[in-house]
Parts: sequence; structure tokens; C-alpha cells
Amino acid sequence: MDDLLAPRRPVFDARISLATAVHAQPGVYALLLGSGTSTAAGVPTGWGVVTALVAKVAAAAGEAMPTDADIEKWWTEHGDGAPLGYSALLESLASTPAARRALLASFFEPTPEERQQGIKVPGTAHRAIAALVARGAVRVVITTNFDRLIEQALEAEGIFPQVIASPAAIEGMEPLPHARCTVIKLHGDYARTDQLNTVEELSAYSAPWQRLLERVLDEYGLIVNGWSGDWDHGLVAALEGTRSRRYPLFWASRGELGQIAKRLVAQHRAHVITGAAAEQFFPDLVNRLEALDDLADPPLTKAMAVARLKRLLPDPVKHIEVADLFDTEIRRLRDYLRTMPPAPPTPDPAALQRAHDDVRARCDTLMRLLAHGVYLDRDRQHTALWVRVIEQLMRARRRPEGEPDPRWANLQHYPALLALKTASLAAVACYHDDVLLRLLRRPTWRIRAGNGHRPVAAMDALHDCRVLDFDTVNTFPRWHGTTWQYPQSRLLREETLPVLLPLVGDEDSFLQLYHRTEYRTALAQSLFGVGDGLGPAPGGFAVDSQWAADGTLYWEADFRENADRDIWERTPLGRRDGEAYGRRLAVLAEQLRTAGHQPPAD
Repeated sequence: MDDLLAPRRPVFDARISLATAVHAQPGVYALLLGSGTSTAAGVPTGWGVVTALVAKVAAAAGEAMPTDADIEKWWTEHGDGAPLGYSALLESLASTPAARRALLASFFEPTPEERQQGIKVPGTAHRAIAALVARGAVRVVITTNFDRLIEQALEAEGIFPQVIASPAAIEGMEPLPHARCTVIKLHGDYARTDQLNTVEELSAYSAPWQRLLERVLDEYGLIVNGWSGDWDHGLVAALEGTRSRRYPLFWASRGELGQIAKRLVAQHRAHVITGAAAEQFFPDLVNRLEALDDLADPPLTKAMAVARLKRLLPDPVKHIEVADLFDTEIRRLRDYLRTMPPAPPTPDPAALQRAHDDVRARCDTLMRLLAHGVYLDRDRQHTALWVRVIEQLMRARRRPEGEPDPRWANLQHYPALLALKTASLAAVACYHDDVLLRLLRRPTWRIRAGNGHRPVAAMDALHDCRVLDFDTVNTFPRWHGTTWQYPQSRLLREETLPVLLPLVGDEDSFLQLYHRTEYRTALAQSLFGVGDGLGPAPGGFAVDSQWAADGTLYWEADFRENADRDIWERTPLGRRDGEAYGRRLAVLAEQLRTAGHQPPAD
């Protein structure tokens, strides 16, 4: 009998079996997450909160602080006679919901300093779980944690889950197959007072919880992480009561399994993955699924992608298919940025150029799709999509903690800058100044400001001089010793030339388009402002040769003749103000005259 219950020796690493199973049947597997999923983010367990609160009570009473081993004994001797538990302790310390929330805030809500250090905020594991949900691989998450890190990570991906944190919420819940994501918080939420915490409270679940658990355990495969089973006897009983499993159970653990976990693994013939801390396990699963994506659906060639886009654009009911083309490329870029190697100790100009060239090569298909999409979208049906593409690329940046070289860190915004420049050129090429302004102003990114962050528009976050370093670009080996007055402008011009050339016909036409677009971008930055004293981005359109003898910038005259004044004269509040607009043209000209000059001409 013991041999029958012994887990079978897997032919492959269990991670391989898990990835292929989830990839083959997206949405069929549910997650069961314990405290180990959140402790790495600095969030205490429920019992950790109880012990800390009892320590506060002891300190306030002038008593010696009890040790963890003696805490229940201390409570029996000094408490109010009720069993030590999260709910009873909160009720006695804070009688109103507002008071309880304030008392718990320090355990679950980060201070500005903690947020800056990445403590008590969604960590690598939570973001990877959100990525699994975003791709449709997971639709149900069961957690024994009180924190809201899973919900926050999902919301950052634009997913607002159905959260079930009490038996009362079960009755009106949307059916599990119909909801994009359901988070079942078995032990409750930290801001409520009906949590389950003590061994007695966790010995059995109420009938509504039990029925919901039985359904999930019967209808879904299960991926367990960060849960030991040592204290939650009710959940153990539910798992033991599930005699036949439709789909496999996978159990990932940081260390060796305990006796209860081993018993459950043997009963369900589970696949065991040891040495799998949540912050490594979930990103690894995402990476494996994405590798299987590439195998099942090889990337389209550039020509095929553009050809498909041209077929889809004119059809008013093909919006989803158009968006999918771009989402595929965004996902590939996001994957690359997630795994981009750290900066070398002392990167030389050649290493920095190789890094920029690698990013540019990976962006080529997306840039060509954007150029053709914006240029051919004559009825502006897809402008919101172009805005979303820029915003998603900005958010694909993984703000490296402690990145020693800001030039390397800023590479993570280079795809977004290339995309913005490409889309802007295409918008100006078809005389859609309204689309250009939406591209420059609507996508937002949060930058550090004091102890927090503030949202800024793409034209600020992706300012040429914010993403690309002047001296770095000017020392690239590609220039063979030549230096440029505005090297960032020169680099972006060369990188967008092959993308726009098929649309504009020849290099002279492209150069005029590039100068025209740079001038409009600088004007938008002058009209609506950029931070950190950057000012409007100068470029090849503002070198000495582009100024007439009377001091007029050629591209200002071109703008006055060809621009849609109705679009440009509108203030941020929507009112037209021609006088203010005229003054801003003069201000911009002066800003460009005094922009930082370097001796060589572009």
C-alpha cells in the first residue's frame, strides 16, 4: 500500500511539466498562496501581527515583553479571558473600524521610506502572478494572506479582480469561469475583523467557504506556493477530502516539505518543486510559458506583420486583431527588458553602443507596425491604441533597484522613445497634428518627486535628453570620431530613417519630415512644459544653418504655414488663445537660440 501512495519519480523536471500543462490549458490551474509568497516583500504573517500587537499591549502595561514561545501563556495570564486571536485582540485594542485600520496600517501599508526600498509593495512574485493572470494562464487565486499585494499587482496590469474575503461575499459573486480573475482570501483581509488566525479558527471552515473550496479543488488544477499546511487544518481537510483530481497538483516549496505537506503530496500524486522561493518560482514559470509561446507561434517577419496590419486596419470590426499584433511585440520587448543583464562594471562606449543597437534591433518590427499604423489610420480610429502602445512600453521599464549606471537603467525606456519618435513622425507625415499632441501628452509615466512620484507626459518622461546621455551617444564608435552638436537627435534620426523611408519616398523628404516633427515636439514641450529644467529638446532642426538672416527659424516659418492652428492654439483647458500661442512661438525661438551648443555642426 505504501508503494501505491509513494509519489512517482518524474521523467522531467516538474517545472517543465507545470509549464507545458499550464500552456496547454490556460485558465485551468488555480494558485494556492501562503505567507511565503508575501514575506519576501516584508509583510508579516497573521500570527506575526498578533505577536507584535501583544508585545505592544505588554509594553503599554509596563510588563516585560513575552517571547514568541511564551506569548499565548502571557495572554492567558494577562488577557481578557478570550482565546488569543487576531479578531479578539483587535476588538479589545481598537473598537471602531477606523481605529483598527490605523492600528494595522504599519504592518501592511508601506511608509514612503519602505516604498522607496521596495518593502510592503508588490514584489517580483506578485508581479509575475499578475502577468500569469494577464495572459489568461490563471483565473483563480486562493490566498491565506491578509495583505493586498496580489490585488495591487493585478491593478497595475489593468486587471481589477473579483475579491472574496468573507463567506458573505460568496452569495453574490460572479461565477468563477465568467470572471477574468477571482482572488479568494480564505483568512480574510487585514482591514476587516472577521479574519481566521488561531488554530481553533482554522480547524474548520464555514459551510459557504467549504462549498467554494470543494468546487475549486474539484474543477481546477492547483499550484501551491508558500503554504506549509502546518496550521490551517480546515484547508488540509478540504484537500484531503478531494479524492479524485481532474487536473494535477503542483507543490512548490522554498525548502523541504513538512509531514502534512508530504501526506497531501502522496495522496494526490503531486509534482514537487523544491528550492522554489516565490520570487524565483513565478517569474520562472512566466519565462517558460513565453518560450512555449514562441515555439507555438513563431514571430511574424516584419513584412508579414506589416502586411497583416494593412489588411486589418480598414475593417472597423478588427480592432482586437490590430491590438493583438502590437501586444505580441510589446510582450516580447517586456520579456527582454525583464531579463536584460545588469550594467558591466565600467561600460565603455563600444559596450554602450552594442546595448543600444541590441534594443533597437528588437524594436524594429514594432516600429514598422507603428509607422504604417499611424500613417494609414486616416480616420483616426486607432489613436487610443497608439497612445496605449507608448504607455505600455514606458511601463515595461523595470526600475532597477540600485542600478549603478543610469545610462544602463535608461536603456529600459529606449524602446518607448523609439516608438514615440516613430509614431510622431508618422502622425506629422499625414498632417495629423492632433494625433501628434495626443501621443506626446496622453501616455504618462510616474517619476520620482520628493518622497513620492508624480505623473508626467510622454514628451517629458521620454525627452531625448532624459533617456539618452549626450556624452555617451557622442562617443559611440559608429560615428568614427565625428561629434555632433545634438547627438541624441542624430542617433534617433538614423534609427528611424529605414522605418519611415518606405512611407515618404526618399531621404530628403524624410529629413524635412524629421525636422518638422522635432520642431513640433519642441513646441509642445515649450507650450505644456517639461520638468527638471530640461526645456524643449533641440535637434538638427535648430542648428545654425536652419536660421534665416533675419533671425527666423526656417521650421517655425514652415509651421506657421502648414500647421493646424486650431489644434495648437488651444490651451490645456480647451480654450483658444491665439495671442498666447504667438508669444510661445517667440519664446521657443529664444529657447532654441540659447540651447546648449557644442562646436561641431550637425
